[in-house]
Formats: sequence, C-alpha cells, structure tokens
Amino acid sequence: MKPTYHIVSHSHWDREWYKSFEQFRAMLVNMVDDLLELLDRDPQYVCFTLDGQTIILDDYLAVRPERESEIRRLVAQGRLMIGPWYVLPDEFLVSGEATVRNLLLGTMAARDFGGKMNVGYIPDSFGHIAMMPSILKGFDIDTVLLYRGFGGEPGQTKSEYRWIAPDGTRSLLLHLFRHGYSAGYFHQEQDDEILARFRDLKAELDARATTSHRLLMNGGDHHWPDPNLPQTMKLLRENFDGEFVHSTVPRYVEAVRREINGIPEISGELRFGYRYAFAVLGGVYSSRMYLKQRNWSCQNLLQRYVEPLNAFATASGMRTQLPLVRQAWRTLIQNHPHDSICGCSIDPVHREMMTRFKAAEDIGRSVMDLALNHLIPFDDRASKDDRYLFLVNPSPFSRSEIASAEVNFYLQDIVVGLNPDVRVDPPLLPVSGFALYDAEDREIPYQVTGRREGYDITYTNYNYPKQTYADTFSILVDARDIPPLGFKGLKVRKLRRFPKYRSGVRCGKHFIENNFLRVEVNSRGEITMRDKVHGEAYAGLNVFEDGGDVGDEYNYSYPEKDRRVVSTTGKAKTRLVERGPLRASLQVSMTMRVPESAARDRKSRSRRMVTLPVVTTCSLTASSRSVVFETAIENASKDHRLRVLFPAGIRTDVVSVDSQFCVLDRRLKAYDLRRFTIEHPAAVAPMQRFVTVRRGRRGLTLFADGLPEYELLPDRRGTLALTLLRCVGLLAGEDLITRPGGKAGWHNETPEAQCPGRHSFRYAILPHTLSESRNSSLLNEEAERFHLPLLPVRRKNPGMLNLEASFVSIRSRELAFSALKQSEDGTGTIVRVWNPGPSAVESSLRFSRPVKDAWLARLDEQAVVRLEPGGEYEVPLRVPARGIATVKVQFKNGGDGHESRDNATA
Repeated sequence: MKPTYHIVSHSHWDREWYKSFEQFRAMLVNMVDDLLELLDRDPQYVCFTLDGQTIILDDYLAVRPERESEIRRLVAQGRLMIGPWYVLPDEFLVSGEATVRNLLLGTMAARDFGGKMNVGYIPDSFGHIAMMPSILKGFDIDTVLLYRGFGGEPGQTKSEYRWIAPDGTRSLLLHLFRHGYSAGYFHQEQDDEILARFRDLKAELDARATTSHRLLMNGGDHHWPDPNLPQTMKLLRENFDGEFVHSTVPRYVEAVRREINGIPEISGELRFGYRYAFAVLGGVYSSRMYLKQRNWSCQNLLQRYVEPLNAFATASGMRTQLPLVRQAWRTLIQNHPHDSICGCSIDPVHREMMTRFKAAEDIGRSVMDLALNHLIPFDDRASKDDRYLFLVNPSPFSRSEIASAEVNFYLQDIVVGLNPDVRVDPPLLPVSGFALYDAEDREIPYQVTGRREGYDITYTNYNYPKQTYADTFSILVDARDIPPLGFKGLKVRKLRRFPKYRSGVRCGKHFIENNFLRVEVNSRGEITMRDKVHGEAYAGLNVFEDGGDVGDEYNYSYPEKDRRVVSTTGKAKTRLVERGPLRASLQVSMTMRVPESAARDRKSRSRRMVTLPVVTTCSLTASSRSVVFETAIENASKDHRLRVLFPAGIRTDVVSVDSQFCVLDRRLKAYDLRRFTIEHPAAVAPMQRFVTVRRGRRGLTLFADGLPEYELLPDRRGTLALTLLRCVGLLAGEDLITRPGGKAGWHNETPEAQCPGRHSFRYAILPHTLSESRNSSLLNEEAERFHLPLLPVRRKNPGMLNLEASFVSIRSRELAFSALKQSEDGTGTIVRVWNPGPSAVESSLRFSRPVKDAWLARLDEQAVVRLEPGGEYEVPLRVPARGIATVKVQFKNGGDGHESRDNATA
C-alpha cells in the first residue's frame, strides 16, 4: 500500500524556560499574529496545532483580545487544533488530581472555543505515569502521542503500541521517532537539503510504521509556522512515492486506527528510553527541591481541604466559591509544565513560580475560611477569648491522634487610627490556666508546646477589623474519634491553674518511647527504632550523606573523584526538647564538614571545606505508629547532593511506591553503562506519598512531605536514600558523566539552583510486617495522618455551637480517598476514590444529606451509569482492582448549590 505522510504543523511552546514567561509571551504574541495572517492569506496552509495546551490562548488573548472571534472561527473550521490540556504537565511531580484538574480546565476551554483535540498529546513530558491511559480514558480519550520515556530497547522499534494501565485500561500509543517533534521543520533549508534530509527521515519512518501512515511533526520549540510548507510538500510529492498531506494529529490517529492490527503491548509507567533520545529524567525530581515542597503543600490544600469544604458549605446553602477554586487551581497548574515544576529553568522563572504558589495558597485559604465560617458559625462581633476549638478531619475515616492547634485569650483592646476619645483599659493578667472539654463535658488532655503574646484579629464584612492583644498558646490536643470528613468541637474554659495529665510517652536523655515504638540515639546521631509490637529493631537510621554533584538542573552527575561525607564521622549532641504528656521529642544536632563546591575543573570536589549544620527533631506521640522527623539545615555549599539514609535490614531489590492513582512495584536493576551513550539510567525514582521495602516479617515505609525523590541502594540492606537537596549551578551543563550524549539545553548559569540558605524537611518512618504492608489500609491511613493533619478552627462565639458533624464517610478502609468537590457544572457533588489492591472492593458512600440521584461518572464528570441508592443517605460503590471510581451525587432540597438554597447545616 502506498504510504501516506501526515505532516503536522505545530509549535511546542514552553511557556517559561531559558527566558521568562513575559519574554516568551512577547514571542508568542508575534508568532500567533503571524500564524493568523498566514492562515488567512494562504488557503493551502491547511491547519496548525497549538501544542495541545489551551493556556496559549489565555496568554495570547490577554494581549490581543480583539482577535478572539478570529481564533474561534479557525477552531470551528478545524484549522486550529487546541486542547485537551490546560498546560502540558510533568506527570510524576504533580498529583493525579492535579492532572485531572489540568484536563478539566483544558477541556472546558477547548469546548468553549469550539473544539477539543481528542488525543492525549504529551510529546515532551519527562516520562509517563502508569495510570495515564486511565486518566485520559476518563476524558473520553483513548489515544496518546508521546516521545520521551520510551524506545530504544528490544521490542520498542515500532510507532504503534497498545499501552495498558494497572487497572487494565488500554490506549493506542503513537510513539514519535528518534528526532521527536521537530524533525519535519524545513523552513531555512534549500531544496537539495530538504530532499537529502527527508530521505533519511523516510527510511526511519517507513521502518517503524505498522500501517501505511507515517507522522512527521513540522515544528519545534518556539518555532514560527513554516510559511514555505506548501511548496516543500509539492517538492516532496515530485521526488518521493506516496501521499503527502498537511494533516492534524486526530486525522493521523483516525487513519492509523482504520488499519491497525496486532500491535505490541506495553504496560505500566514509561520512565526509560535512555538509548532512544534525550530522555532527561535523572535529576529533575530533586532540582530546586523547594519548588516540590511548595507544590505538594498547595496541592494538598486545594484537593483535600478547600474543595471538600466548599462542597460541604455549598450543599448547606453557601453561595458556591467554585470560580475562586478554579482560579486557585489555574494559578497552581501554571507551575506544572516540565520546565517549571522540574526546576530546570533560569532563576527568574522559579522566582515567579513562588509568587504563583503564594497566590494559589492565598486564594485557597480564603475560600477555606469562608466555607468554615458557614459550616461552623462565626460570630464576627465576638473578639475576646476563644471559647471553642474545632478539629476538622480531611479523611473519610474517623481519626484519633494528637493534633496541633492554637488557643487565644484576650488581654487588651488595640486602638487603630486617631481616636483621642477612646480610653483603653489596662491589659489583663496573663492566663493562669485553662482546660478543654468535649460535648459530654469530659476533660480532654492537651500539652503546651509554646506561648507568646501578640496580636489577634476578628474580621467582619460590615465594619473595620477588631484587633486585640492576646495570650496565645500553641498546644497539642488528644483528639479522639474525629468524625470522617467532618469535625468535632471542644469547649475552652479558663482555670486558676494549668491541669496536669498522665503521660502516654516515656523519655530520657537519649530515648523516647510509646506503647508501639522505642527510639534511641547514639553518640554519632544514628537512630535505632525498636518495633515493640513485632519485636523487630532497625538500626543506623537517619544518617546524612553528602556527595558531589557536577550535573545540571536536568541530571545528577557525580564528579570523577567524588568525596562522600557522612554525618556519623563526627559527634552529635542530643537533648530532650519535649517530654509529654502527649508527645516527646529528641533534638539531634551535628555539624558536617563538606567541600565548599566542585573544583574548578569540575572533576572533583574542592579542598576548601565549609560547615553544614544539621538539626533533626524526632518525635513520638502517645498513639503514633510512625516516628516523625523534622530536619533543618543551613546550606553554604555548592555542587552537592544531600540525602538521608534509612537501612531497613532487608535483603530485597523491590520497593512498593505510591504513585498517581496506584501503588507500583519497582525492581532495582544493574546496567552496563557503557551501552548508554546518550544518558545513563537514573538510580533515583519518583514517589508521591510513600515508598516501602519489605520482606518476611520486616517492612519499613518512608513517608516524605513534598520530597519526591528516593533511591533503593544496592547495598543488600534495603537502604532507602531520600534526597533532601540537590545543588547545581547550571541549567544545562556539558561533559556530564551521567549524560554522555551532550548538552540538554542552552548554557545559563543558575546560582539560585545551588539552594543556599536555610531549608527544612519533614519525613517519617513506619515499621510493619509484610502482611500489614500488603493490607493497603494501614499504609493509606498512616499516609493520611502524616500528610493531612487535622485542621484546627477557633471560635469566640458566646452562644452554643454544634460540636460534631460528619459529611461523608466510606465504608471500606481498603480504598484511597482522592477527591470531594463540587462538580464543574455546579449541579452536583463529585467523590473520587481509587483501589490500590489486586481485587475489586465492594463499598458504599454515606452522606449526611439525603441523596436524590447518584451516578458513576468519568473523570470529566460526565455521568455514565445511574446508581441505585442503598438508602436515603447511602450510595453503593464497586471499585475494580487497581481502578478509579468517580461518583456524582445530587442531594434533595437543593443541597448542591444549584437548585434552591437551604440554610440547614450539613
């Protein structure tokens, strides 16, 4: 059959990278101006793909709003391809829910403009998550086009594959050939050069194709449309057999589907391809770690606190805050392109990212406060003592644990402005004691962790804020049975003296202990954890390792002569900084002496040494199964990588890793690096909430708060190395040992990527047995407790308040809760869970409001199958093995913020 060459014109638009966003936008505006003029004057220039991301339209129309109707016309005519994404994301460094919000925003924008490119277009992401076929299928997309992360290995020589997700979802995968998305751009070449280059391209395209159709991408990074393409295609038609069509990705997909038959299958995540092209995977999980930490915090805020609280409050009569929630997500997702969240751009780009993180957080917290003020009535005239302390549970199961909070007591009014007639009473005496009581007037133990005097403020919509001076206590609270996705309130009462409570933790100068664990620190700062439940001990924990890094923002690369420094070579100082009754903490301080930087030739580390102070606080609460670590460092060194080590004492080459909507097993492999001439396989790998090593009776899970890079060391001890900092000074270096293929970008110095100054890190370890770790509920619930603390809410209301409520609960503990939000169309409430296990789970959702209708829905929130309620308040739910389930619910009495408004409390 005669081959057909589909030439697809496009421009891959990195919104920010080696130039700032505004510098690239200035280019974008002129590029799109020229594109629109080209499409208008030349009917032979059939179509152009705007890189699969609708944010290009936002950025362009913010400057050229008068051309919106022209763009809408071209989209409707099929001459401009847009969507399905809002931005082209990195997949591993953002949450599964962030990826879903990205597609929701992109799909809505594309449909608004008249048409969505219904292909999973991800040509430049640094690898691909295992559940991407399932995510795309949830948006009615069953084809994906990609490049990096795959290819070059035996059995990976074709253009077409069937990609299978862990839940069995199958996608048609179209793989770009070695030269990626830029090989078919000929604008500045003469006819003889075009013919010679296409001859080579044709040979590879023909060899890879399993049908008569071949794809040639006519574009590149920030490339203008090629105005000579019609003439080039005429030249190719005259010199080569076959059809040459100015096409689109969807047309190519449709043509391939008509002929496809018996293609190879691949499964799981795609993180390899090191012999195929510039994969650029090795170091982006830890470049500029501060970005990863801020992103993790913002994602958790929006998807687990803001969205559920807005949904609850809207269901009980509050005006929906969905437009603000969308704005928060939109702002956050602007930080999710691979050149952004991966930390591989120039310094000004990442400074601007921090501003976006703050904006997303500020919007989110404002919505959260508004929803809480509706759900837990807020008296804006009360400004004295706190009378209630509420704890809000973001998890779908009841939680009992030690929670952090603050309580304020009034001392004095603060007068703002010129008020000569106002006389302020002298300050009250500091508080001499207080207690907390539940609804049955049972006293609830607490522990004071700090005290200060400072300002308190009460806001109102109808007057100026009321400011006071207050006695503020930071406390830990023995929170018991906080209802699932709900709250419990405690009454605050002043006393003449502070009560004393029986301690649930034991401690000494070098140890802390509860009923489950004992933690001991030796003179070198090493920690031994004894699992009292299972009789196992784990020694040599929390050791810090510093090594050289002469790589760049893309890749870690060790120097030819590395010098490894470990924290155990010096003496540590240990002191008890907290001693019950609810929590005990040891502070371990040490000073590492590390090389100041790389040597001038970058082949070794410098002889000049600097100090690297490391202070770790390890804590146990009375009820905790995990040991929590908080480590602070002061970084004055350059060109290095700092990690913390946890040897599990387990002989294994397999880890289980929490990923997006699934838990994966990854196997440690050894490679002959001489066979990798482009880039060496990365020893490190990404995770979301945790990574686990296990064998026999021993298992150890490491939770990390916004620290996504780990390595299972090949030491036969099951050692997990958690990356804290990777400090480099170049966007794209050369002569990297780990990337022998050459530079991955343009030379830009990035001194802020050396991450100077103070940094803090939070992580935890959980010992368990093999059977416990296979039971997904243990790891999932411990992950919820670590990553999603109970939210404290203070109230000064003098009247009685409802002290307990639960909005939604899930009957099964085997399911991981992912989202609860108002539907994007405002007509219902969306609940999403996923099943990490190998067997289907029968469960149900129980709501606090009577259910009118419920449907099983896709990720794009389109209802698919009506669910018959299992009662007035319950919806049955079956989640397939390793699958995702989304439910859309409508409540009676207008409880969706869409029909009538109801002031009843949920």
